[in-house]
Parts: sequence; structure tokens; C-alpha cells
Amino acid sequence: MPARKASLFGKYREIVIAVAFFLLFDLGVLILNFYTSFQINEDAVAINLAGRQRMLSQRMTKAVLDLQSLRAEGAPAEAARVELTRTRALFDRTLKAFASGGETAGGTGQPVTLRAVESERGREVLAAATSLWTRYQKATAPLVAESFTDADLDAAVLATRDLNLGLLDAMNDLTGALEAGAADRAEWLRRVQAGGMLLALLNFGFILFKFLRRLRDNDARIEQAQQENREILDTVSEGLLLLAPDHRVGTQFSASLGGILGCEVRSGDNFLDLLATMVAPATHEAAREYLALLFGDRVKETLVRSLNPLSEVPVTLEGQGGARRYLDFEFRRAMVAGKVSHLLVTVADVTGQVELAQELDEARKRAASEVGVLLNLLRAEPRALAGYLDDTQARLEQINDDLRERVGEDDPRRLIQGFCRVLHGIKGEAAALGLDMFETMAHEFERLLLPLRDAPRLDADALLSIPVRLSAFLERIALVREMTARIQQMHPRDAAPAETVAPVTPLDVASQLERVARNVADDQNKWLNLAIDLDSLAPLPAPLRGELRDITVQLVRNAVSHGIETPDERRARAKPATGLIEVKARALPDCYELVVRDDGRGMSPAAVRAALLASGRYGEAELAALDDREVLMKVFEAGVSTAADRADGHAGHGIGMDLVRDRLARLGAGLRCSTRENEFTQFTVRLAN
Repeated sequence: MPARKASLFGKYREIVIAVAFFLLFDLGVLILNFYTSFQINEDAVAINLAGRQRMLSQRMTKAVLDLQSLRAEGAPAEAARVELTRTRALFDRTLKAFASGGETAGGTGQPVTLRAVESERGREVLAAATSLWTRYQKATAPLVAESFTDADLDAAVLATRDLNLGLLDAMNDLTGALEAGAADRAEWLRRVQAGGMLLALLNFGFILFKFLRRLRDNDARIEQAQQENREILDTVSEGLLLLAPDHRVGTQFSASLGGILGCEVRSGDNFLDLLATMVAPATHEAAREYLALLFGDRVKETLVRSLNPLSEVPVTLEGQGGARRYLDFEFRRAMVAGKVSHLLVTVADVTGQVELAQELDEARKRAASEVGVLLNLLRAEPRALAGYLDDTQARLEQINDDLRERVGEDDPRRLIQGFCRVLHGIKGEAAALGLDMFETMAHEFERLLLPLRDAPRLDADALLSIPVRLSAFLERIALVREMTARIQQMHPRDAAPAETVAPVTPLDVASQLERVARNVADDQNKWLNLAIDLDSLAPLPAPLRGELRDITVQLVRNAVSHGIETPDERRARAKPATGLIEVKARALPDCYELVVRDDGRGMSPAAVRAALLASGRYGEAELAALDDREVLMKVFEAGVSTAADRADGHAGHGIGMDLVRDRLARLGAGLRCSTRENEFTQFTVRLAN
């Protein structure tokens, strides 16, 4: 900082010195004005008192003559004598003050200090006046006493007649001399002021000349910088713009920006309004919040860079006929005096890179899928795999039949919800058996159906994509059957009779639940312990155990996704970092009881109410009429989820609990839910013997 100050002083040194001289001139002139004005004021007082001396000489003459006339008439003359005494003393004191400097009485009677007369003419006048006054003072001295003789009076009268005119002339001359001195000082003051003004004008002219020259040089440099900036902005292939805190586009932006954004861009346009026509509402809102973070002073730019919602974002360019592209927006802060003044935004069309990356990713996925299929098939128990393939194929064919025969009879959305339940069950069984390929395919099929389920209206054309996906799923099942057959041919001893279906033992169910829970926990970065005891299910028929397995898979998946918190959340709530899920079965005298309990965040009636309100299924008045227990049971309705904002392959689509309700209804089983916020959630299934 000191170096920068020195640099600035060197750059503007001449102007700084000129301004300093200007201030010194002003200060000097001000001091001289003040001093000279003070002296002129003293001269005015002296001139006034010199005029009073003339008046005093006249008053003394009158007093002496009054004494003579009153004495001749025999009248009292004390007043005249007092007047003579007072005026004589005041004249003497004032004359001495003029001669040597000192204090005397002013015109108002208040004491004033006179400066000794310094001019040559003034000193001459004072010398003559003092000589006359000495004679007059000696002649009138006897009259000051209370008794004096007629001879004293006659001598005083004679002196008065001889000297009065001389004293009067001397005081007139003194007044003139003082006025001349005051005039000289006033003339000096005018010259000082004129000289100071001239110097100030010259200095101002110098400053103006230097300032204008530097302004001209700066304008030339700015024009050159602007020209270079225009050349850069006209040739750069990326979109560049400056964004103000009110989200307005600055005056400078690259020529390629409009082509990249597919619309005309003007200075002052609202960036968020431009963005609203290109991205989804959720992305637009996320971008608004992200910009607020960037313009804030408390958040470091490097910490929020990874949160950028506009990195490789898919956009729809209305100006290019609704073309789908991928744009990458990069934001950099421009700081002024420690504050964020603007954001430098770089926009690049990365459609080619993204599409290439997607193709490579798809190729890797296909290769990994094929390899994964082989590995899973090698690991899977043949009879369990055969049973899964048979069951899945039957369910998919039933979807196909329903789609062909019932689409005109039922509400399409209700039919789609049924399809979602079927596919969610297929996905859950695949996850339990470790068949990742089928789990992924079922999840992608679900994602295809969800927009159809949630659409306000459906027509036949909207369902055309379902048969295509069904066909692909069935083809993959056929492929796996063929691969399984080849493996069995290579290892005939491991082959199982085609008509044999592997029984679902309690140990199998426990192992499958463990696999599902671990996969979900790993995907969501959660730590988990499991306590599973399903031995009491051994007496149940294998198909019934399979149904209970499917129900339990959904409840466990739900417990991990919705209930168990991340380690950091659990520590913040004074819980162990590792969550616990307990799955227990027991045989009671009149029923079998299956309990799934987690020690997670619990179910919040307020959160469920908010989810129901957001889904549009219920109004505020309807929800207000429901108690907390009734609200919590609404999570079993299709499409209701408290994790819709963070939906993934495991939860958030409002299907799992709907599937549980459907399976329980088919089994005639009952379900009880108990929960406490931030402590636990427990689902208890009861199945009659």
C-alpha cells in the first residue's frame, strides 16, 4: 500500500505541488488580510480619537471661558471647573497614547489601546502638538484646583486664546496623518489581494493545463483499451459478459454471446430472464440462489464453485427452433475495494463434449453391464435366478396385456401407477438378489413412467414409449436365459431342474436384506449396522416368505433412505455416527409379526403435510382436518414422498410404500406405524396364522 501511494504521488506530483502552492498562497493572503484588516481597524479607532481631540480642545476652551464669565457674575463655577478638569485629563492621556502608545478611554468610555504613531508626518505633528499642549497645560493647571485667583484665570484665558487654534490645527493635522496611514495600508491590502489573486489564477491555469493534458492522455489510453477490448470481444468464441448485482448484463459483452444463447442480448437485459427461457424452473431457481451466494461477501468463491447449477446444463434455445444444447456457465468475481462489484460470466457451448462423454459413458456402461451380467450370473444361485426371470417375465407380459386391453377402460394414470408398483417390486427383488443390471433397467423404466403418472392428462400417444421399453426388458431377459443355458451346459452338475424353484429361506431373506441395505447406505454415504432375526418365518410357505421378503425389502430401503441420517447429522444430534436397523420376526399365538425399526430421524407430520400439500392431492383445509396419525399413514399413497426433492434410484418417487400397501392388502395383513421425531420409526406387519 505505501508503494502504491508513492506511485500515485509520483504520477501526479506536479498537480500535487501546484495544489500545495495554491493552498499556501491562499493561506498567506488570508493571514495578510487578517493582519492588515486588524491594523486598519486600529487606524479607524485612532482617527476617531484624533477627531475627539479636536472636540476636547474646543470643550476646554469653552470651560475656561465659562469660568471667566461665571466668576465675573459671581455665579457658581464648579461645573465648569469639573468639565475643564475632565476634558483636560482625557486630552492629555490620549495625546500621550498617540505619542508613546498606551491605553485611553474610547468613544464609549471603555478603555482602548492605541499604537504609537509611526509615520514621519505624524511624529512631526505630535511634537508640535505636545509643545503647544505643554504650555496650555501649564497655564490652566491653577484652574484645576478648587481655589484660584483672578490673575490665574486671566492668564488661562489669555493662553487659551493664543493656543486653542494651534491645538485645533495640530489635531486636524494628526487626523489627516492617521487617515493617510490608513489609506496606505488599504492600498497595500488591495495590492496583496490582487497579487494573491493573480498568483492563484496562474496556479489554477497551471493545474488546469496539467489536468486537461492528463485527462487527454487518459482518454487516449481508455479509448485504446476499449478498442482492444472490442477487438477481443468481437473475435473470442466464448460468450463473455459482466453481470451487475441486480443481474443486469453490462455494456460490454462478446459478439458470440447471442449466437451461443440463441437470442438477442442487449445491455441492461436481466440475465435471469434470459435464462428462464432456456432451463427448467428448478435449475433457474438454483441459479438465482447461486448468484446470491456469489454476490455475497461472506462466502468464498472457491467453496461455492462446485455448487454451480449451470455447469454443462441442458438448455432449450427458442431462438434456434427449440434446439437442445448443453451450455457451460463459469462465474468469476470482480472485486472493488474488497466488495463484489460484478461477475465475469463465461458461456461456452459444450454440446459436442457432453454428447461425446455421454456416448463414452453409455459404451462403458454397456460393456460394464455385459460383464456385470456375466459376473452376477456366475454368482447367482441358478434356481433363484430362474425363478426371478420367470416371475419378472410374467409381470412384464401382464403389463403388456394390460396396456393393450385395459388402457381404454381404466384411468391411464391409475394403470401407470400399477405398472410403477410392479416395476418397483421387480427392482427390489433384483437388488435383493444382487442382479444390478435388472435393478438398473427397472429403475430406468420407472423413470419413464413417473412423468406419465404425474401428468394432469394422458392420451394414447403418450403411452407409445412403454411397449418399446417392455420389449427391451424382455429381450434382455431372453438374453440372460440364453447365457444361463450356456453356463449350465458348461457346468451340468450345477444345473437345476427347470421346474424347480429355489425356496426362499429365512437365511436367504436376511442375506438379501443385508445386500439391499448396504448398497443403499453406500450410495448415500451412510454408516449402518443391521440386526436381522427372521428364523420365526421358517414355518411359513415359501411363496408367502417371498411376499414378506418383498415387503421387507421396501421397508428396509425406506428406512435407510428416509430414516438413517448421515454420520455428520447423527453426531450433531448426539447420536452414534452409525445407524441401526432391526428386522425381527416372531410367531405369536394368533399371528406372525414382522418388525422393521430404525433409530433415524423419525417421521415428521409437518414434513408429510408439506409433501401432501406440494403434491396437489390435498388442500390446506383437508389437511387441517386430519390428525397427525392420519397424516403419517398418507405416506402409503401412490406418488407421496417426503424426499421428492432428493429423489434417487432408491427413494423419492412415492412408489415403495404404495407397493407395501398393495402387497399387504393382497395378503390380508395389517400394518402399524409408530415414530418419534429424531429418535425412531417402526413398522409392524401382522399376518394371521
